[in-house]
Amino acid sequence: MSNILVVVTRYFGGILLGTGGLVRAYSDATLKALEKTEYIEKIIGYKVKIYVEYDQLEQLKYYANKSNLKIVNIEYLENVEVIVEMQKEKLEEFTNDNNKKTFKTLKYDILEEKYIDI
Repeated sequence: MSNILVVVTRYFGGILLGTGGLVRAYSDATLKALEKTEYIEKIIGYKVKIYVEYDQLEQLKYYANKSNLKIVNIEYLENVEVIVEMQKEKLEEFTNDNNKKTFKTLKYDILEEKYIDI
């Protein structure tokens, strides 16, 4: 876990709990919040823009689904520009297996390295 901030607000200003009681109350509040937290595992990956012709779009979507690539955006211009997020291994597979794929890419650009959800 990273980038965690816990804020506990006291509405009662008394000293009935004492120092130990306050520490326990704050610790319990933090633990209860962490128990209800949804954890998302992330790894280093890439955001890649893939350019394909219109007749290749459905094959690209099928490939993305089969290879667990997340399609972030699709723009319909002169050609179709598809932005996907992929793990490092998937990028290597994508670039090395260009002739084995069921679709033809016009080109691709690596936009950024980023953390992606698994």
